[in-house]
Amino acid sequence: METKILEEIRTKLDQIDKNTKLTATRAKLLFDVEDVAFLTGFSEETIYRWIRNGRPVGKKTIYLKPAYGIAERGHRIFPDELDYFLSHFPPARV
Repeated sequence: METKILEEIRTKLDQIDKNTKLTATRAKLLFDVEDVAFLTGFSEETIYRWIRNGRPVGKKTIYLKPAYGIAERGHRIFPDELDYFLSHFPPARV
């Protein structure tokens, strides 16, 4: 009985941790590649690929455009740019 209760508590704490990270990430003014990967569920390599090569949609290719001149290293992406990029693709099936 105690084991079941402890497992439920661990599960709830894990959910709280994930929700806390999600809320903190969404509150940022700029996302880095790690943030975009976390929010979209894709790997960091995929995010870099979207920046470099884009993602095809129909006959055109849509690129995830980073904000240039913001950071000396790495990419920073405005939340609005991420929303615009993702709006071109259907939501993932769950």
